[in-house]
Amino acid sequence: MSHVASLSPAVRPFVARSTVTRLRLFGGAVIDAASGPITGRATQRHRLALLALLATTRRLYRGRDQLVTILWPDADAERGRKLLSDSIYRINQALGGEVISGTGDDVRLSRQHLGSDVADLEAAVDANDWRRAVGVYTGPFLDGFYLPNATEFDQWMEGERRQYARAAEKSIEALAIEARDADRLTDAVDWWQRLAALVPDESRVALELMRALERAGNRAGAIRHARVHAAVLRDVLGLEPDRAVEELASLMTRRSEAPVRAPERPPRREIPAVAMAEPEPSSDTADAAPSVLVAPMSPSTATAPVGTPPANSIAVLPFTNLSGSDANAYFADGVSEELMYLLTRSSGLRVASRTSAFACRELNLDAREVADRLNVAWLLEGSVRRAGEMLRIVAQLTDATSGYLVWSESYDRTSSDIFAIQAEIANAIAMRLASTLGGATPVPPSMARAAKDPGTYDLYLRARYQWHRRSEQSLRDSVPLFEQVVTRDPENARAWVGLADTYAVMGVYDYLPPRLAFPLADSAARHAIVLDASLAAPYATLAYVDTYFRWDWRSAEDTFRRAIELEPTYSVAHQWYANLLVTRGRFEEAEREMRHAAELDPLSMIAHAGIGWLLIFARQFDRAAHQLQLALKMDPDFVLAHHWLGLAHLGAGRATQAIPCFARMLSLSDTGTFESVLGLGALARAHAATGAMDEASAILAGLLEQEENGRYVSSFQLAKVWHAMGDVPAALSRLERAFDERAHSMVFLRVDAQLAALAGEPRYQRLIDAVEGSAS
Repeated sequence: MSHVASLSPAVRPFVARSTVTRLRLFGGAVIDAASGPITGRATQRHRLALLALLATTRRLYRGRDQLVTILWPDADAERGRKLLSDSIYRINQALGGEVISGTGDDVRLSRQHLGSDVADLEAAVDANDWRRAVGVYTGPFLDGFYLPNATEFDQWMEGERRQYARAAEKSIEALAIEARDADRLTDAVDWWQRLAALVPDESRVALELMRALERAGNRAGAIRHARVHAAVLRDVLGLEPDRAVEELASLMTRRSEAPVRAPERPPRREIPAVAMAEPEPSSDTADAAPSVLVAPMSPSTATAPVGTPPANSIAVLPFTNLSGSDANAYFADGVSEELMYLLTRSSGLRVASRTSAFACRELNLDAREVADRLNVAWLLEGSVRRAGEMLRIVAQLTDATSGYLVWSESYDRTSSDIFAIQAEIANAIAMRLASTLGGATPVPPSMARAAKDPGTYDLYLRARYQWHRRSEQSLRDSVPLFEQVVTRDPENARAWVGLADTYAVMGVYDYLPPRLAFPLADSAARHAIVLDASLAAPYATLAYVDTYFRWDWRSAEDTFRRAIELEPTYSVAHQWYANLLVTRGRFEEAEREMRHAAELDPLSMIAHAGIGWLLIFARQFDRAAHQLQLALKMDPDFVLAHHWLGLAHLGAGRATQAIPCFARMLSLSDTGTFESVLGLGALARAHAATGAMDEASAILAGLLEQEENGRYVSSFQLAKVWHAMGDVPAALSRLERAFDERAHSMVFLRVDAQLAALAGEPRYQRLIDAVEGSAS
């Protein structure tokens, strides 16, 4: 089965599918066959570029000399023609027919043998089949593609990219106008939103979307989009917001503020000694059990002594699932995570990260010990019991300094009231702390609704639950769940973030080819930013894609800084920023960022072990080994720590000590996973370092067999094995293939100590230069 076919059908906005051999040029450059994406010599970058040139020409043919000039500008005429002929031969051989043919000086592509998405788009636009055109366009033309030392090709590619983007925009706008004129309000909103995602800086589109949202009864969404549009212009492009958009938003705001007679509502029972915000109207509001004040809050001062946690710091521990079934575990975890999110939106509160808070679930610690590990002054914990539509949530706030329970409340409602319950709990905590600290503010009501309805919210919680499990299967399971959420609730920015992060991780873990995974992550993250430019996570994900796929260092650094500016305590942004700094050889800065990530997320294994990882690149192998041994004391079964400890030993020349580390890694990994492929490659290198070439060769043969059986195995990792075994030409050939694959590890070529011996090879230096200069 192809990688494309393995994805959920709901991924239509991103990926085109076909059952015949086809050339896909939107969102990357891939040749799809029934058995999966074609790899090998036919997909070297010059040959893909040749196919792109032939697939997009309206004249159906190009001259040989023209093709040579565009593709191999540095070659003389004889060599250029030879390269062209060889490329045509390799393509025809791989695709099984006369895909490319020539008559005299003319070269043409047989579209009967090889269909393409660009031809489909052109045909759809010519026929005014706007819906089909939109379905074909799945991302920018040749997104992420680079041809070294080919200026004319770059110029041609940029021109084609703009042309096809305009065709997609034209098609979407035609569908939006059609829906608007036919009073199909929901469809009109959907199409204008999709167009706004493509051209977030276009004020004309912003105005149309705002009007459509208001006509559909979502004036608040229209006003919110005006803010998003202004943020894009101001923060991303450095432009002043459009006055027409601001004026329309002001007009809509005045309409919203017009006096409206409030509906009658039953009196709400006061909760003693706790200042709570009013919940949204609910027939079950009066059913909440009485609040319990167990002990007074301890006073806090503005100048806490050194070593004590900040007085405004709180951790939300995972709520206990009392539903009698593990099938509801996702719901209990989701309630906890939503409360974390809501409390982070209350200015003045510092909330411990999910990673560290949930790590406490397995520890048998009392409240003071948990608070000490997380460096927080307050703990929020509780339980969830769900039976059909009935729901009981109990929440408790503990003063970690004294260990006293200071506030508790239980809520007996239906599942449809989940948003109101979470808002009440978050506001109770925020206002309770505000009364002591004078800093926290209530959570805005609009923040409390994580999805447009409880059913969609339940899908969102299921998706997040699978995402946090981080196995290959759980990540694959999360994709269709997130897709259902964004289909049912297109304005759900946090679901778009979840989809973006899922694809980004699948790209780095080699669960999907880079050219498929990272453009999907990029597109979903941009959707999220258009919907809510205040979220830090999608900016971090965009920077992650810039780092590992686009290889655009300046953009990555600027975007990481933007994420950190929006949410300084977001540890993942600091961790990923450290990764970028490692690729640049800025090791001292990288260590500071990674240590800061570990301070923000004190029980995060990836952050603590990541310090050892970056020290390996800095060639401080003994320090790295010491740090990784400390990390393994926190969690002896953390797979990547064993891998990196082995690399530290290998780098220090202790191959015999490295082998048990890689063996332990493999014993903890399921066969065929990212970790097992990584561990097998490292074990092969360690055996080669000890002179055990037979063992190394056997492992390499097994990895190649996995590749032949359709699993994506990074050519970068295979190149390292060949290099360790002394086969430099094979290693260099695989690194060149890794460049074509856009393998994410290529960003470390300049700093990878394991490949340092190749520094004198011209082919290796050309690869470094190509990576360093290939930002798209």
